[in-house]
Amino acid sequence: MSIPAAARVLLPERAALAWPGSSVDADRVMALPPGAPVALADRRLGSRARLRRYAARLGVVVDAEYVVLPTWNRAALVANDDPASLRWLMSTLATTPPNLSRGRLAVDVALRVWLSLAAAGRPGAGLAARLLVVVAPGRLVIGRRR
Repeated sequence: MSIPAAARVLLPERAALAWPGSSVDADRVMALPPGAPVALADRRLGSRARLRRYAARLGVVVDAEYVVLPTWNRAALVANDDPASLRWLMSTLATTPPNLSRGRLAVDVALRVWLSLAAAGRPGAGLAARLLVVVAPGRLVIGRRR
């Protein structure tokens, strides 16, 4: 699988790229010397927990975690997986896609609910950031071999 251009710029030079579920990728990462750069990528729901478990299993120290938005195949931007960053990003840039015809009302409602949660203060903002991470499955983790 390939990395979207929006995320490719974050990859360290000569980083070994690994996808969960690929034993070839896992073997390649396990053979790296300590300190070697590693990038872990996933495009499925549950990718946050999956990539963290994968990093631990491969002996990768995580330096940065990113969320690929809006989807892996249509990546327009990559955001730091940090509640404050995601809250700012969504409250500043979130909009219903202009070419969306089916489900437009549902997306509009979901976006308005998300924005009101994010504006509600600490508990609502934290929930809003966690919801975004669950809904946006594309992730990229950058680290180094232990």
